[in-house]
Amino acid sequence: MRRVFGVIVLMLLLAVAVPAPADGRRAPKKARTEQKKSTSRRSSGDVRKERRRTAGEIEKTQQQINSNTRETRRQLNRLASLDAEISRNEASIAGMQQRVDTLEESMKLLSDSIGRTAAEVSGMRAAYGRSLRAMRTRRTQLSAVAFVLGARSVSEAWRRARYLRELSAAHADKAARLRAASDSLAARRARLDRMHGHVTTELGRMAAARTMLREKQLRADTLVASLKREGASLKRVLAEKRRQAAELDRELDRIIAEEQRRAEEAERAKAAAEAKARAEAEAKAKAKTNAAASSGGKAAAAATPAAKPAEKAKPLPPPEPVQSAAESRTLSGGFLANKGRLLFPVAGNYRIVSTFGRTDHPRIPGVKIQNSGIDIEAVGGSPYARAVYDGTVTSVFRIDGYQNVVILRHGEYLTVYAGLDNIAVRKGDKVKTGQRLGHIYSDADDGERPVLHFELRREKQKLNPSEWVKP
Repeated sequence: MRRVFGVIVLMLLLAVAVPAPADGRRAPKKARTEQKKSTSRRSSGDVRKERRRTAGEIEKTQQQINSNTRETRRQLNRLASLDAEISRNEASIAGMQQRVDTLEESMKLLSDSIGRTAAEVSGMRAAYGRSLRAMRTRRTQLSAVAFVLGARSVSEAWRRARYLRELSAAHADKAARLRAASDSLAARRARLDRMHGHVTTELGRMAAARTMLREKQLRADTLVASLKREGASLKRVLAEKRRQAAELDRELDRIIAEEQRRAEEAERAKAAAEAKARAEAEAKAKAKTNAAASSGGKAAAAATPAAKPAEKAKPLPPPEPVQSAAESRTLSGGFLANKGRLLFPVAGNYRIVSTFGRTDHPRIPGVKIQNSGIDIEAVGGSPYARAVYDGTVTSVFRIDGYQNVVILRHGEYLTVYAGLDNIAVRKGDKVKTGQRLGHIYSDADDGERPVLHFELRREKQKLNPSEWVKP
């Protein structure tokens, strides 16, 4: 009985372990074999193909993202250049409008003056004509000689001759004044005509500048619309720019802090050396004094005069405070005195495409721009960066997004030139005002735009370079 029960349990276990076909019948052996082969093929060849296809799609997607990012960066930089051009065009148009207004005001004053002068000339001509007619009438009635000889006495004849001379001089003066007034009137009218020509020229230039301005504004609006469509790419580019700027800030702060640390260590070492020298001098003086005191008696008395020099070596008074590096550099240089007159870091034509400080983007709402200096796009020629003032090269390094960077120290002030290629100076070099520091790098992915990032600091304090340099 137990054996039968065990067989039944075993059969039940086998029935549970082996699944039956859906229709309740056992699948044929050949079908089971085909199913195993199909599963095997999907897990090897098909899976590898699927993986390769997925990897290709991922790579293609990443390439598209990178391409979109590069194009967004180019569009954003082109927009910055366009905004700079638009600002300069607007300033140029404002200057032309101011010149036209000044010319028109001058023309109004000149026209009024011409009117008054014309009236004066007309009156002078009328008076001169009357005078000439009266003189001709008198001459027909009586000649000048007869007029003089008809006098009853010599004195009367002299008076008549003087009258004739004065009358002739008065006529000559009237004629001269009439000619001068006529010449002045002609000159003023010619000047008014020239001013009319200048106004016409300025108005034509203004019309052309306004047409160009509208074209640039349309291009800028197109770029803004494109950038807004590429929202994700724009965010990536802006985030990358912020990261690169923050990295440059950190590196500059680290370099400046390291320079300050070395300067402080040098000052401490100098102070320690001076203290050691004083201590040694005091010890020598004290030893000489003790030796003189121990000789005693007459020898001591006789030695007293010889010991006088030792009194000069008494403990010295506290030395003058050690001058800090910043103070000595301030006294030795004229950097601060030249504020607002320093040489511009780029020679030739340029445009400032990004200003100092934290500002709103002029066209893209919600976008903030943080700049520790100014970005200068050089226009035309072979652009290079130049030293704005005499200084010393304290550091030359390379950083992502800014190519090569050169730091010059001018006393307690520093100038930073980032975005350079073909560096022309080395660390420790003394440079002069206007000396070339390096070629400004042109990025092929950015339309070959040469842009210099320029900063000015008082140690770690960031200053607005536009307030210090002058074109």
